[in-house]
Amino acid sequence: MTADRSSKRGITITKNRVVRFLLTNRNVQHAVNLLTVAVFFYALYRAAVGPTDSGQNFGSVVFFGFWWAPIMILSLLLFGRIWCYFCPLGAIVRFTQRFGLQRHFPMYTRSKRVAFGLPLSILSLTTLTFVLARWGMADLGVSYMPRRVPYYWLAIVGVAVVVSLVYQRQAFCRYVCPATGVMSVTAKFSPLEVAQNKDTGVTCATLEYKSDYLSTDRRCTACMKCTSEQPDEDVELRFRWPGATVITERIPLVDEAIIALVIWGAIPINFVLGSAILTALGGQLPGLLVSTTAYLASVVAALVGFAVANKLASDWSGLDWEPSFTKFGLSYAPLGLMWALGDFVIAGLLENGGHTVNVVAQGLGIPLSLPPGASAGIVSAWVSFFVTGWLWLAVLWSGAVAWQVATALTDSKRRAAKAFAPHFALMTISTFGLAVGVVTGVSYPIA
Repeated sequence: MTADRSSKRGITITKNRVVRFLLTNRNVQHAVNLLTVAVFFYALYRAAVGPTDSGQNFGSVVFFGFWWAPIMILSLLLFGRIWCYFCPLGAIVRFTQRFGLQRHFPMYTRSKRVAFGLPLSILSLTTLTFVLARWGMADLGVSYMPRRVPYYWLAIVGVAVVVSLVYQRQAFCRYVCPATGVMSVTAKFSPLEVAQNKDTGVTCATLEYKSDYLSTDRRCTACMKCTSEQPDEDVELRFRWPGATVITERIPLVDEAIIALVIWGAIPINFVLGSAILTALGGQLPGLLVSTTAYLASVVAALVGFAVANKLASDWSGLDWEPSFTKFGLSYAPLGLMWALGDFVIAGLLENGGHTVNVVAQGLGIPLSLPPGASAGIVSAWVSFFVTGWLWLAVLWSGAVAWQVATALTDSKRRAAKAFAPHFALMTISTFGLAVGVVTGVSYPIA
């Protein structure tokens, strides 16, 4: 294989004939999607009829121990929205919309609504669907009760089918899917991007945001229309500083900043603050009500805490509320992403990685017997580093992005420091609280 450098930013991967064939021939994606859809429904079936122990149930392990972490999280952090190419739900949507009404999604005909001085669009819907999806996984017990897994995923499939039978251009994938907003945020922090020249002339919904074709930044669903209709146009694998897109993107969206803050609240803050609320209210309210209250309180705490910090930053530096909220809100994303990577992926693999691979392999008829996980000493060492080093790397990453935002929005170092200080203080104080929570046993960083 060969690859010629065509720009300072990346490598033209379609110089290689095999890669060009894989990217421009639609039958390749069809074959991949047939496989992923088959595995999807097989996993649902096994969840329904397999063991009731989620750790031994093939369906539960595939969805929540293998797909969600590590595959989904790693793909989001490394390649942005590349998962859309393989997604079985996306394949179902592309098939069913052929028989639909082909209407435009409401975002094309309705103006944005203003709330708390922020212009919100239909894209905020993905925030709600993410909150609901995460609530179902954790508080409704889907991730540890295998018999609930089919109901959970079939409900999502049902919504996807209904939306695709009414609206065109994979509206479910772009604006409703619980993962689409998250992917649009995480894509800004991925070090790699796959993109085609934006002047190829193919009609694509990503152009609403002035993105490139096949861009992993904004609402691209990897439908491959751009490459299959313009097979002679080059596709690049581009390298970039993780988080640089927050500064350079051409159409900043408040909705995505809200999603970044919700990720921060729903994952790290919920693991500590939510756990504390559960302990305090346990026995006083019904179990589901307590866990839901703890979950929502964590999300609200993240939003309110950021709003207070941003108000201080705006007042001190003289920045307008909306651009300050949008840009600084996105800078908090690494706090949630690094927790997810360190907890769900690294800690999860250390403790149960071998067992997960064994269950998946055996479910596919492959006899395998790997050690279930790393030794207790290695797991303990990771937990210690997670508290003393990993979380603070997240603060440095978020802080670096926040400082770049501050300098981009202001005209002097003095104003930039005033805009930056409240946010960095919140990042530092909240992370210290999370670390204390882990150390004192309020939360243990293995999900």
